[in-house]
Amino acid sequence: RRNKKLSVKIGSPSFLIFSLLTLSLGGCSTQPQPLRIGKDNCDFCKMTISDNRFGAEIVTRKSKILKFDDEHCIVAFLNSKKVAQQDIAGIYFTDFNTHQLINVEKASFLQSPALKSPMNGNVAAFSNQDSLQKIFQQLNGNKISWEEMQQ
Repeated sequence: RRNKKLSVKIGSPSFLIFSLLTLSLGGCSTQPQPLRIGKDNCDFCKMTISDNRFGAEIVTRKSKILKFDDEHCIVAFLNSKKVAQQDIAGIYFTDFNTHQLINVEKASFLQSPALKSPMNGNVAAFSNQDSLQKIFQQLNGNKISWEEMQQ
């Protein structure tokens, strides 16, 4: 058997088509990226993201990902109007239990001083009501909506 390598010369029409396909398929994702604890910095306060139970991301329509270490920071950033609302493709929060990013529209929130989040926003996100209820019974606090957090 003979192995044939795909060979495309730079400047050729094939190279141009290949380049455009690569850019169009891989360059415009509006999906969140996992927070890298201890490596990523908060786009608002500039501190290193240090607690995997808290955190948030804004993904813009142009695929820019802005990372935050706390509910306080993402709300302050949004209030600063550095990114226009119409340019936001999605807002995500870290699930307190699973540490996975969940869309803000599917999240439930608990605010409690006992949570002790990095910037004292003290709000945790949950992907389901059962998980929130378990923590609520342990810590008390207030169930809060995304809209209420932004006021």
